[in-house]
Amino acid sequence: MDQDLTKKEKRKINLNFIGRLALVLFIGLSIYLFISALVLVFLTKPDKEVEVPYVTGKRFIEVYNSLVRKGLTPEIELYDVFDIDNGIILKQQPEKGTIVIEGHKIKLTVSRSRIYLPMPDLIGTKLPFAFNKLKNITYNDKSYSLDTGIISYTPSKVAENIIIDHSPEVGEEISPDRKINLLVSAGNIDNDMKMPKVTRQSIELCYDLLLSKGLYIAEEIVITDSKNKSGRIESQKPDPGVILSEGATVKLKINYYQENEKQYTSYERVIYNIPENEKQGLYEAYIEDSKSKRIRFSRIMKPGWKIDFIFKRRGNARVNIMFNKKIIDVIILKADDFD
Repeated sequence: MDQDLTKKEKRKINLNFIGRLALVLFIGLSIYLFISALVLVFLTKPDKEVEVPYVTGKRFIEVYNSLVRKGLTPEIELYDVFDIDNGIILKQQPEKGTIVIEGHKIKLTVSRSRIYLPMPDLIGTKLPFAFNKLKNITYNDKSYSLDTGIISYTPSKVAENIIIDHSPEVGEEISPDRKINLLVSAGNIDNDMKMPKVTRQSIELCYDLLLSKGLYIAEEIVITDSKNKSGRIESQKPDPGVILSEGATVKLKINYYQENEKQYTSYERVIYNIPENEKQGLYEAYIEDSKSKRIRFSRIMKPGWKIDFIFKRRGNARVNIMFNKKIIDVIILKADDFD
């Protein structure tokens, strides 16, 4: 009898367990179906539609954020122009009013200005007048403004505050964003042996200035991917204002851009290894091209040492390597588009 009751109790327990298990499975299945339904509704909800605005003729930088906020993805293609400013949207696809789905790409053709201005002649001009001339340049019936870069002062017989030279050179074609470096007369200052500030200035403007003080220039050439930085002095030792002694060596770190095609005017790098059979002495590089003849390397060197410098070439160039004022070798550099 007790054994039968025990079996009944076990059966009751089993039935209760099965009932609870069925309830749990039912609740779990219900939750699964509910979540599945929500996911299905979310995934199948209609995509948001966007009307494409009219942006042709506007500056890309001014409409980019508004396009993104509308749910459009801008994709640009640059188009070189000569008579339109940078960053103007010339064409759009899809056209204005087209209804697209959120996230759709809007393809924009954007202007990339290729305007080049002839560098005006500032030599002999007083500095304030030079500033004004750069700010008011008319070319092809349009007005442009050029900014100055580094202004260096040098003692000179020329009156104080007069432009002696500048980079880029007179007539050189330049883009409107190019900065103009100026070399200005400080007047006739005797025995001025302070190190001038030449950082960020063009080596072409500063070399004669440093050479006139009886200094030797050691150049460390740094390769740059920017053509506008080529020939620019990145750092100097000694620092500006340091008192120099004649025959001291100035160390300059200078940028150099390697061009695939040699233009009529461009910076050139010259590397020359002094033969072991030569002697210690003054080694110089004397440049002859369409510009004035000039020295662009001058240092006391030893056999086996390397001459390494850059200079600005105009047209074809002859580089005379000299030892104690006598030519020992010649390097010929030619422009690709100039015979």
